[in-house]
Amino acid sequence: MYKNYFNFRFINLVAVLLLAGSAVLAQSVRGRVMDATTGTNLPGVSVVVVGTTTGTTTDGQGQFTLRLDPGSYTLRVSFIGYQTETAPVQVTAGTTATVNISLKESLASLTEVVVVGSRSTQARTSTETVAPVDVIQSRDLQATGQVDLTQQINFVAPSFNSSRQTIADGTDHIDPATIRGLGPDQVLVLLNGKRRHNQALININGTIGRGSVGTDLNAIPATAIERIEVLRDGASSQYGSDAIAGVINLRLKERPGTTVNAQLGQQYAGDGRVAQVGVNHGFKIGNEGFLSLTGEFRRRGATNRVGDYTGPVYVNWNVGRNTGETDAAYVARRRTLYDQDQALIQQNNFDLSNNMQIGNSQVDNVGFFLNSRIPISAKAGFYASGGINYRKGKAAGFYRYPFQTSQVIAPLYPNGFLPNIESIINDQSLLVGVNGESNGWRWDISNVFGGNSFRFDVTNSNNASQFAQGASAQTSFYAGTLSFYQNAADASVAKDFGSQIGLKSFNVAVGATYRYDMYRIKAGEESSYRNFAPEANPSRIGGSQVFPGYQPANAINANRNVAGAYVDIETDINDNLLLNTAGRYENYSDFGGNFAGKLAARYKFSDAFSLRGTISNGFRAPSLHQRYFSAVSTVFVSTGQSVEPRQTGTFRNDSPIAQAFGVPSLTAERSVNYSVGITSRPVSNLSITVDAYQIDIRDRIIYSNQFSRGTSGAGLIVANILNGAGQQEVNSAQFFSNAVNTRTRGIDVVIATSPRLNQGSLDLTLAANFNETKLTGAIQRPTNLPNDATFGNFLFNRQDSARLTSAQPRSKLSLNVNYRLNKFGAVLRFTRFGEVVTLDPANALLDEVFSPKLVTDFNVSYRILPSINLTLGANNILDVYPDKLTKNLYPTPERFGAAVLDNSSFGRFIYSRAATQFGFNGGYYFLNVSASF
Repeated sequence: MYKNYFNFRFINLVAVLLLAGSAVLAQSVRGRVMDATTGTNLPGVSVVVVGTTTGTTTDGQGQFTLRLDPGSYTLRVSFIGYQTETAPVQVTAGTTATVNISLKESLASLTEVVVVGSRSTQARTSTETVAPVDVIQSRDLQATGQVDLTQQINFVAPSFNSSRQTIADGTDHIDPATIRGLGPDQVLVLLNGKRRHNQALININGTIGRGSVGTDLNAIPATAIERIEVLRDGASSQYGSDAIAGVINLRLKERPGTTVNAQLGQQYAGDGRVAQVGVNHGFKIGNEGFLSLTGEFRRRGATNRVGDYTGPVYVNWNVGRNTGETDAAYVARRRTLYDQDQALIQQNNFDLSNNMQIGNSQVDNVGFFLNSRIPISAKAGFYASGGINYRKGKAAGFYRYPFQTSQVIAPLYPNGFLPNIESIINDQSLLVGVNGESNGWRWDISNVFGGNSFRFDVTNSNNASQFAQGASAQTSFYAGTLSFYQNAADASVAKDFGSQIGLKSFNVAVGATYRYDMYRIKAGEESSYRNFAPEANPSRIGGSQVFPGYQPANAINANRNVAGAYVDIETDINDNLLLNTAGRYENYSDFGGNFAGKLAARYKFSDAFSLRGTISNGFRAPSLHQRYFSAVSTVFVSTGQSVEPRQTGTFRNDSPIAQAFGVPSLTAERSVNYSVGITSRPVSNLSITVDAYQIDIRDRIIYSNQFSRGTSGAGLIVANILNGAGQQEVNSAQFFSNAVNTRTRGIDVVIATSPRLNQGSLDLTLAANFNETKLTGAIQRPTNLPNDATFGNFLFNRQDSARLTSAQPRSKLSLNVNYRLNKFGAVLRFTRFGEVVTLDPANALLDEVFSPKLVTDFNVSYRILPSINLTLGANNILDVYPDKLTKNLYPTPERFGAAVLDNSSFGRFIYSRAATQFGFNGGYYFLNVSASF
């Protein structure tokens, strides 16, 4: 009986559940969202019921389900990069409503809502903002065919510039990146709207951004990025120090589903092979929460564009003239030595065509990132993002030839050696926060911790002072580690009072920030920096060749505190007039406070014409690296009576050495930014923005050249300064100083259109940047240096000036054509890099001018399955290279003295390494496979 009763109750329960389930299903709306052109499913699309708080997002197959009571509704369907659509739906009890929606891609990036540059809730496109903003979608990054994030941005944002460096120590492994031709440290990088930490490496080599500290963008997997916003305007008052040139805001992916992107490729020359795979998977957490996880692996092979070496190898024939020696006798002596050298070269089969590596470094890169939001209540949520990145690089320095006996242990390397700098770069960050809304007030509290470390290892090298060990001498060295860590806390509230005061909007945002910065230098092992036998052979150079290790005296553990507060007001006075003003005060524990303010406006005369402009002042605080970096090594100098140890290298800005020269403590770089522009939408499928700007910067921080002691002229003056300050142990010194002022003027132009086609879709974007930077005023010499041209050159010479004013392209134009038809797609991109110029430190005859070049990229794609897309393409498809060095009259036995005009280092350098427009690797072809599930 109990069994029959249980069966009866169970059957009734199942029936009730089935009926309830059918009722729920009958009162549900189901559907699929697809790309109108390709027909592919779109995951992560927002589907909202207009007039309610009910909404959801599509899953990995583009499907969605909404449970609604019977009635008439309107669905609003929106997705980044697509035009928002609405669809009516009638929900009737006992039936299942089905709605399939196709979205058309929006007009390039100019119709997409911009986040950076405004704290208002008003949705604005880049043609409606008070300052210019580039919006770059993940699909735009992928379409470049590049794998490093800096290079991807370089080919889609004309105001952005980044070129890989070579023979530049640690800078070979990190690509300096700039906006509007300014410095890498004058652009602020945000990740999900929060400050991103700087890199540990300070660039002290002869490349773009010498003396600066940037942000390592390549530590962020491109696979994790949904879109990038580049604010091309001074924004120190809104976001803080470093934002003189602008702001780059990276937004991480949030959508559910899985995306996979893999690429194989190599240079036309057969080197530089690339293998990369990135995977992103997004989980939905409830109706509004998500968790997005990304992993990316990349292996990039080295490239080499070295020329044939013509200099001495085993015997140094490039010797100076003896006193009283005639030209004929001098040439004859050089020729005899040259013939001896050539005989040994042939005898030992020495390869003159491949004894250096001049090109991209070898890099292995692994990164993992997460991005998440979890609702706490209906109006509050917890969010977190962060990741880790590991990068191992290998780059070469200058070859050490056997004749260089002060640098080479002959029994160990009878044919000389090519030393390597091997880097290990670790990067990590974690952002956590809560935000929400209470009584109309939007609030946000967050904390982000991040850090970057750069370890130097030297391989295939020697410490020449260990010559007594012969063939058993050490060949690998740990040379030290640089690290930088930052913890930043932020609290803000904002509210729109527009409705209360009779305006369309009046948004007020206030906030407070606290930051703690830490900078460390860890010394290398003893053999990486020590000279072990100066008395036995003082000419032998101590320390690991190519990169001597940091000494214990260089070790530092410095920190500082930064406290700040800001207010940001933005108001739509009416439908036409938009005003914005902001002010920020920040106080640094190591050098004091600074205030920055901004006033901006946009007036919309019609859809066809709007006028906008900004005026602001800004600042960039000196980095801890610039204040506390030192790299001092010991050399041994013969004084005639004995051999004495002397220090040479970079001394801290607050060191007794810098004080002896009268170098003041570093202070902030200060700027005044002006911009005026027009935006236009003359027809629905055409957008135009033109923005002119001027950026005045005073007290720019530079890295000086060496001040060396001597027995006459300027060297004697340096010796007297050092001796007078009790610094007899110093032989030469260089340091950081606020020394120059600059003015940068330029114009940005962006024109985008999507012509109407009967079949397929076509997007055309023409973008350009024209800029010019000039030095203004006199070089600000340290107080104890004479007002003399020689000392001006020691501090900041012609070559240094060119790095600031002409080593980056003064113009950059890009035309991008993107066509899609059903399963087929094609991208054609033309990028014109403008002229660059290098100046010799002292000899104008060695100046070089490199003409503009046009680089063409092309790829075709085919969707072989609904979720899998195959792309075959080539970057620099016409295999264009920069102009070759023309000043290559290198020394020969018969060519010496004034007849020598050589920028090629005995023919080894074919292209300039001091100023590069787009690199010198030539064409690159690739196969890319992407999938979405």
